[in-house]
Amino acid sequence: MANNYGIPEEIEKRIRDRDKKCVYCHKDMIYPCVGENKRDWATIEHLCESPPFYWNDGLKEEGLAICCASCNSSRGKMKITDWFKTSYCAANNINDETVAKPVQIYIKTNENKHVM
Repeated sequence: MANNYGIPEEIEKRIRDRDKKCVYCHKDMIYPCVGENKRDWATIEHLCESPPFYWNDGLKEEGLAICCASCNSSRGKMKITDWFKTSYCAANNINDETVAKPVQIYIKTNENKHVM
């Protein structure tokens, strides 16, 4: 297992094969993550802002995507729909209509579960 989250290699490969461009801003990414242009690295994105973050703790494939390090860093631990309201997302035209299909599906099926 090469990732820090215990995600099985075949699952990570399947997600990386699906998400060739950042699921948020759609830019090309660098993988493997080497070189100085870290903002373009293809990083593992946890779509949910709360645990589980590790495979052995119950992390599921549908809760994962690949995004650039810039988007990953900008979002941090924010709920996706709250992040869409930030100046970063406005400047990069990132919203519920422009993100990749796996993110749209995640939002549709999971975001309301976290509303108090």
